[in-house]
Amino acid sequence: MTAPSVNPEPTLSPSPRTILALTREHIGDLVCTTPALRSLRRLYPEADIAVEVGERAACVLANNPHIDEIIIRPDHQGLSGKARFVGLLRRRKFDLGVILDLSPDMILYLWLGGVRRRVGLVGKKRFSHLLTDPVAFDPMQHEMIDNFRNVVCCLGGDVSDPRPEVFPSADDIERVDLLFAEHGIQPGETLIALNPGASAPANRWLPERFGEVGDLLAQKAGARPLLLGSRGDSALAAETVRGMTSTPVVLTGQLTVLQLAETLRRCSLMITNDTGPMHLACAVGTPVVAVFGPAVPHESGPGYIPGNIALRKVDACPNCTKYDCRENRRCMRLITAQEVAHAALCRLEERGSRA
Repeated sequence: MTAPSVNPEPTLSPSPRTILALTREHIGDLVCTTPALRSLRRLYPEADIAVEVGERAACVLANNPHIDEIIIRPDHQGLSGKARFVGLLRRRKFDLGVILDLSPDMILYLWLGGVRRRVGLVGKKRFSHLLTDPVAFDPMQHEMIDNFRNVVCCLGGDVSDPRPEVFPSADDIERVDLLFAEHGIQPGETLIALNPGASAPANRWLPERFGEVGDLLAQKAGARPLLLGSRGDSALAAETVRGMTSTPVVLTGQLTVLQLAETLRRCSLMITNDTGPMHLACAVGTPVVAVFGPAVPHESGPGYIPGNIALRKVDACPNCTKYDCRENRRCMRLITAQEVAHAALCRLEERGSRA
């Protein structure tokens, strides 16, 4: 991965006392924002840092030591909610606004709210002239990990560390302890996390192939498969388990986001689609083998952590987008369970040799 591209000379100014970071509303995106937040804290250790975040993903930032306040953005705030947010900005008089998104509307909010210094990415022309410190969006870098760090780099921050991070609580750890005890999981077992879900159906590999991979790794590596996902993934989990000859531990729908992170921390490997839990695994140091179809690995994949693998057979389908497949998931069907299992075994062997 190339180093982040930045303005050649960081713009210097007196250290701000109050900072507002505006972020995205999806879990994986917010996980990928944490390296930039960490760099921002290290750059301004004495500042009060507030993060405005979408309601559904705010749990990702629980217990994060690099921020002082979380401001929740309701999922359905409407025009009145946006007006209230601008009013809050005017009352709070933030010294610095940092946009960790590619959102013209966020630029407008900061300007209307009287935030003195406004730093953010420029990918579209709308409202970009309202930024005091524009940072060019680089489509050849990771959409979030690299581009968000570029924003903090513009301020003079050290962005050399791309690792995301999350902070499960003692209660989260205790809950996972109890679940593992209920399922008879012993310390030292080789646990393989299987995550067949994804919010975009086009990004889902075939669930029966997840089951096939689980069986192959149980046979060849003595691994125990753990089936993970949200409550909405229950049907996918059932389809994955249906043809399996091994007996997986099914934890689908039983874990909060940070409990899922703690569970992944205890796994030897994760096999997943392009989805939020993939980035949670990166945040807790668990190796990843990710299956990619329409989405582009260098834009959203796990490759910012050395050794992680993204498997993709088709570079581009002319009729598809990364969220909309019109070819009956042809790109996904080309990836076999044997290929994924081989990649997983190689990654397990590599990790074992380093232990």
